[in-house]
Amino acid sequence: MAEDFVKFYQMPLLKNPILIAGFGGWSNAGNIALKSIEHIIQQKRATLLAEIDPDLFYQFTQNRPIIKIKKGRLQDLYLKKISFYFWPNKEGKNDLIILKAQEPDYRWPAFVQTLFHLCKQWGVSFIINLGGMYDDVLHTEAIVSGVSSSGEWRDSFIEKGIHLIDYEGPSGIHSLIMQRAEKESCPFIGLWGHSPLYIRGTNFMVVIRIINLIASFFAFSIDTFELETSIKEFEHQIEEILEKNSELKEQIEEIQKIRSGELRKKDTSKIINLKDFIRPKDL
Repeated sequence: MAEDFVKFYQMPLLKNPILIAGFGGWSNAGNIALKSIEHIIQQKRATLLAEIDPDLFYQFTQNRPIIKIKKGRLQDLYLKKISFYFWPNKEGKNDLIILKAQEPDYRWPAFVQTLFHLCKQWGVSFIINLGGMYDDVLHTEAIVSGVSSSGEWRDSFIEKGIHLIDYEGPSGIHSLIMQRAEKESCPFIGLWGHSPLYIRGTNFMVVIRIINLIASFFAFSIDTFELETSIKEFEHQIEEILEKNSELKEQIEEIQKIRSGELRKKDTSKIINLKDFIRPKDL
């Protein structure tokens, strides 16, 4: 039984809840999924609802525990967690359940089985999965692509400027969740933010757009002032770097030509990673 490895912290009365899921790892380019999730949890003061035992789904040599040692003695040890948070939405018709986790290392079908058992128990009426991908885009853009379990979201995506995804290749846990959602006739959308190849830090601009899209779809307000401040600081750092580094400037110009159709992707030079030029603490 799923309850054997799920720890419940509260059992609230839920109002037509939606599940917003974000996973760290392969599908978190630009830290878009986890930062979006973390910001919603923080701003809405969402409370811990439940946790799934991580031992069932993580390889700890890949997702190593974090320890704290002080004066030669172990103070604490933190394992990766699979955590669900809850926020009662008094502004709209749907409460929020928020899943924050690292992508499971194995037993994906069992993980999805557990997830949907909980969704049924909580009466989840809709699932939103967040992701991030690296692409030939610029740091001045906030491009989001979407996928859905039904065609009825097509017009909403187009209206919001969300690109419709065409893709064939490796995938993540998102695909199994979407497949199961279709089987269970549970509405599902995936929102994917595009992040520049030359940035390996948090893409605050796309995070803001993802958060605002979710808020507009499900009628709740959220403050993004802190994220907007981070964008201004980051843009200032980019300008300083571009003045000093011609190689990075050339790479950005090539991406601009790709976007305009003047250059084919295979003609571009090697990828420049911004972290080679910027102070690590700034990312």
